[in-house]
Amino acid sequence: MASHHDAEDLPINPQVIVEAVLHAHEFFKENRIEARYEKMALDLVRRYVSHEGKSREEDPFYAAALYIITRHPWSYPNPLTKTEFANKLKMKESSLEWYTESICDKLGFSTLHDSTQLPFFMDPQGTIASVVDSVVRANVGEELVISIVSRNVLSPEYLAEKIVDQLCSVVKIIPQVFEQELYALVRKKIEVESKRMSDQIQRR
Repeated sequence: MASHHDAEDLPINPQVIVEAVLHAHEFFKENRIEARYEKMALDLVRRYVSHEGKSREEDPFYAAALYIITRHPWSYPNPLTKTEFANKLKMKESSLEWYTESICDKLGFSTLHDSTQLPFFMDPQGTIASVVDSVVRANVGEELVISIVSRNVLSPEYLAEKIVDQLCSVVKIIPQVFEQELYALVRKKIEVESKRMSDQIQRR
């Protein structure tokens, strides 16, 4: 997806970030957004602008930041659709969708869907992602040393199922409705982590 500033390799002027946060604050204030949601949305605005620069359309961008943080996996069940959200803030759904996709793409958010295919967004810097990464890292490390000692290798598919069960049923960091898509996400992380650890061993 194209960037919204020309000099992508140059650092963003701090004043641009400050102005974006202030303008977003005014937008949220006008729309009477709760303080707890506003703080999270403002931080998302800051992160995106720090990365991509000033957005072409301000209001849809601020709305998209709000949309993403209000659809955290812990908000499930959350039946509000994108169309209803856009109507509530009096803007085009297509603009809201464009900025939602842009924020998720540029900042590395994962999108999970419930049984009705409504989206929920997992922040790569958030608590869920941190716990998922930690559990994957620990399990891959344990299985690696067990394979060295016993020469028995657990299949990545079984390991992914085991980790997803830990996350959804034991730690309960994420609702079980997201098990299937979480499995796909965990499988990818297992692959990356396994390669990283194997490379470490081979270098020594």
